[in-house]
Amino acid sequence: MRSIFLTFGLFFTFLTADAQGSIFHVKGGATLGFQKWNNRTTEALIRYHAIFGIESYSADEPFSLFAQTGYHVRGGATRIQGGTFTDPNGGFFDFNTTSYPYEFRNISLALGAKQKFPLGGVKGYYLLGVRGEYTINTNLEMYHPDDDPFPQFSLIHPFDELTRHWQYGVIAGGGIEFMFNELIGGLLEVTINPDLSQQYFQADFLYRDPFTGNDRTLSAREIRNVTVEVTAGFRFLRIIEYVDFVF
Repeated sequence: MRSIFLTFGLFFTFLTADAQGSIFHVKGGATLGFQKWNNRTTEALIRYHAIFGIESYSADEPFSLFAQTGYHVRGGATRIQGGTFTDPNGGFFDFNTTSYPYEFRNISLALGAKQKFPLGGVKGYYLLGVRGEYTINTNLEMYHPDDDPFPQFSLIHPFDELTRHWQYGVIAGGGIEFMFNELIGGLLEVTINPDLSQQYFQADFLYRDPFTGNDRTLSAREIRNVTVEVTAGFRFLRIIEYVDFVF
């Protein structure tokens, strides 16, 4: 965690070393999360994110560099189809169709560049960058309680202890910027954030099928996050003025 903020500070120094100023932004919004489970995509998970960032500023330059750190709830959801099933101990039982959300709560650092262009009375921009993230915690323990009377059913869910805490990926998207006055502005932005690394990996293992009572193999699970974020926020311009003193 300390390395994330150290990198953020070093990049901030680099951003402002040869610029006319800098822009601080505070933003947040809705997160639409999906997960790739091997070759299958989960249902959407709607959560949120909050971001603080800095950006280089030069009045006549269409390109800028940015660094940002934030809190993101990533993940996906799995829908289990209900029905009537045979109990291995005899009899039948009903199982309702249920959607299970899987949350991975991450702290991120993103570094990248923007290209800006006029768009009516505002500025439009594209952005592209790379991300590194650390998973603080998840909600997976709720699916594996110690007093679960039917622990076999919990095998459909990922296990918290198999979460991979360090991830990396890319960020790409675009948005618009507008000014409220000389130093304060706003922004609207949409980005897509695919992970290139695994958020979770589980090898094959043998288990007892609760419906048939037979031994079966649960296939390996490899999970990656793909997230779409819709963001709004404020921009605060800090202008550097150089004054020559004549003695």
